[in-house]
Amino acid sequence: MIHYSCDRCRCKLASDDLRYVVKIEIQAAMDPACEQEPDEDRDHLVEIEGILDSTADECEDEIGEDIYQRRRFDLCPQCYRKFVGNPLGREAKPALGFSKN
Repeated sequence: MIHYSCDRCRCKLASDDLRYVVKIEIQAAMDPACEQEPDEDRDHLVEIEGILDSTADECEDEIGEDIYQRRRFDLCPQCYRKFVGNPLGREAKPALGFSKN
């Protein structure tokens, strides 16, 4: 039997409890360093293969996690509401109480 728990608050979830699955995909994004004229004779696949071959000897786990990650989390209803309200976990700015003078 599969047992679930909330990945945020660690409470146990029964198999018939409502739970939410949050999937996060993280990708490195790089803008081109400079715009160049398109080169018709350039074989981009060969260049990519060369880059992959040159980095194969390095630590693949470090390179892979820096470039792409996929995460999955199970959340209870309370943690789901908190996550949806503030998905990046930013600190809430305090409300300033000004007088009505």
